[in-house]
Amino acid sequence: MAEIMLSKPGFARKQRETTLPGNIAYAVFVLFCFWVGAQILNLLVHAPGVFDHLMQMQENGRPRIEMGLAVSTLFGVVPFLLGCVMAGAFALFLRLRRRYF
Repeated sequence: MAEIMLSKPGFARKQRETTLPGNIAYAVFVLFCFWVGAQILNLLVHAPGVFDHLMQMQENGRPRIEMGLAVSTLFGVVPFLLGCVMAGAFALFLRLRRRYF
């Protein structure tokens, strides 16, 4: 039987250094995925009868609230972005604290 020898081990990987543009691109991608998920949930909630069928309740006495795409995006994405900014500022504070103090 022939033996195959590899010059480098297949599982030993070097730790790559991250770059700021790569981190920003990844953050934008994640935000985009959350935005798409929020829009899909918004469509599910506002589809006539689908949400009522899923929840098995049909209350006609409750007022119907209709939101447009811009309003739901504003109230969905803006708090998420503010939370991300606060989490990023906290992470930056911890990193600077560890490096300089």
